[in-house]
Amino acid sequence: MDEQSASSCDTDETTAVEAALSALIVTGNVRLSERNRRFLSFVVTETLAGRGQRIKAYTIGVDVFGRSKSFDPDRDPIVRIEATRVRAALAEYYDSFGARDAVRIVLRPGSYVPTFEFSHPASGSERPRLLENAAAALDGPIAADERAGTVIVVTHRTDRRERCSLGRGEMYVEAIIKAVADFEIKVFLTPPPERRMVTQAMRELIHRPEAVFALDIAVHGIAEGRRYSWSLSDFRTGEIKASGFDDRADDDLPAGAQIDALAAELAQRIAASAG
Repeated sequence: MDEQSASSCDTDETTAVEAALSALIVTGNVRLSERNRRFLSFVVTETLAGRGQRIKAYTIGVDVFGRSKSFDPDRDPIVRIEATRVRAALAEYYDSFGARDAVRIVLRPGSYVPTFEFSHPASGSERPRLLENAAAALDGPIAADERAGTVIVVTHRTDRRERCSLGRGEMYVEAIIKAVADFEIKVFLTPPPERRMVTQAMRELIHRPEAVFALDIAVHGIAEGRRYSWSLSDFRTGEIKASGFDDRADDDLPAGAQIDALAAELAQRIAASAG
């Protein structure tokens, strides 16, 4: 892989790194807590902006973790602890689900400034493999008469080890598919990770002339309930079109009613963004 620092990243490479970061933050395949996500987002964003010199333990403690201005990294090891957790999570991910990703975000021991590795030159005409993998497995061939209009490829990214979140995530995905279809948007669902893609279907979808979007969905357990996250991107280029999340307490409403309401609201936002 070619390694790049922020100062040597061109526009296409920067776009590819930003897309990779967005996917890492929403995916359930990376073992990151909410605190880890804030850390990773901060160090990558600052590096891409050319502000790597600001990425110090003190700055991270104050700006990311909300420590007071009297924060002393030598006495409070929170930054070192979270950096270690992020390194381990990224290493585990790139050794498994992300083994073929086109972009790798690397946080080396002894530094909080990330470097970026590319398996091939990033191009605005290519979809970063991290996002390509998210929508690479499609059920069944695509018929010729289905080549009109907008297409959404939905990928469920909830961590499969979080059984309660996974169950709610499956309900969320089902409700979203139904709600989005009501806007006359064609919907495809990627199979679970253990199933392989239908290669020809993938090729046909990528080369379609109309709009094709990838919708990544994940549900995360948080202290007060669940976070329902989503990210909509251009299927071919990986460009993020829209993203967001909703935090809901488990007991706000019956689970089915709560999830149906969230899905209906999200479907309207997707239709507006994809339109």
